[in-house]
Amino acid sequence: MSELIVTDDDTKLRVSYLIGAGGSHACVKSLGCPHGILMADLASDLVARTKQLVDSSDHYSPLRDIVNEIVEENTDFEHLITFFDESPSSLHRAFAEGLRCVFESVLIDRLRLIEQELGNERANLYASLFDMYNIEGIDETLHGVMTLNYDDYIEVAAAEVFDILPVDLNFGTSGNNSDHSWLVKLHGSFGWEDTWPIRRRTLNSNSRPLWIPPGIRKAKERYPFNLLWGRARGLLDCDVLRVIGCNLGPSDWDLVSLLFGTRIAHHNRDSPYVVEIIDNPKQAFRLQDNYPYLSVRSLFEIDRLDVGRNLVGENLGTGPRSYEMLSASESNRLMRNINESDKNWFRQWLIQMGEGLQATLGVESTNTEKGVFRRYLGI
Repeated sequence: MSELIVTDDDTKLRVSYLIGAGGSHACVKSLGCPHGILMADLASDLVARTKQLVDSSDHYSPLRDIVNEIVEENTDFEHLITFFDESPSSLHRAFAEGLRCVFESVLIDRLRLIEQELGNERANLYASLFDMYNIEGIDETLHGVMTLNYDDYIEVAAAEVFDILPVDLNFGTSGNNSDHSWLVKLHGSFGWEDTWPIRRRTLNSNSRPLWIPPGIRKAKERYPFNLLWGRARGLLDCDVLRVIGCNLGPSDWDLVSLLFGTRIAHHNRDSPYVVEIIDNPKQAFRLQDNYPYLSVRSLFEIDRLDVGRNLVGENLGTGPRSYEMLSASESNRLMRNINESDKNWFRQWLIQMGEGLQATLGVESTNTEKGVFRRYLGI
């Protein structure tokens, strides 16, 4: 039986993960499922249900003209909720709550559809990631996982790989006292019921979930979110933070502030943790420009197991190349190539890690008890 053991082995890199919606989206897309879960994938349903909300209630009829004018598929839904919520008008604030319910229903319907089609395989890349830490000889330890997602994909993966079922989140959601504080769901979950004590719920439940809805300002002061965000500071006492599928955009300011503070006030470490962006390298380059104090690295700049060199060569159509040593023309060609590609960067990084571990430790060394790592990645 595989069991997750979080250690303080100073001989290994302590790695934490910060995972956004792009991580779960990558899991779904790696299986060829057409149903995405990013805001862009939900946009048409969000627009339709928002207009349905206005048209179905005389209470919201004064808002019909402005909704028809500003609500379209490229509207930033998080900004929209915040603008209405911070209005002095009670009608606007009530409409903001209606928008939160619209988002909840649209995303839950999409998650339910994906679960019906894919079952537990929907968590394939997360399971591969977790099983990588069952490889004997890997010089990293899984220090913790922080996620902004409302879905249960990470819990499904933990159950498959580490035999943790259910994942105990340490505030009364299961009947045991085991410590799984390595997992922190910063924005709550559609799988938690908004009651006390906090109970588990399913996607088909009629009860309200315990979650922080979309918005520019995240209401994290209430329990258990104050506990969860405090626990995140402990998980950021690490050597490497890998960010998967998280934009760190204007709506994530509280999160960016947390990263800044924990890097500056790093605990018992000679230097701040390194931030690696497991996403399209263009995303990392944007973050380097916007947040130079986070010192992020793109996939092309990761030196472990030659991941960066191999990905540069793969995208240039050459052998392994150092990103820092590229000429200006080669760098421009590399950027053009990734602009034209539709890669699943999470999966590509996992494959490169697997191939690097095989080169270092031997092919058979990447066999694990569950066999999840190699099965899902085909290596």
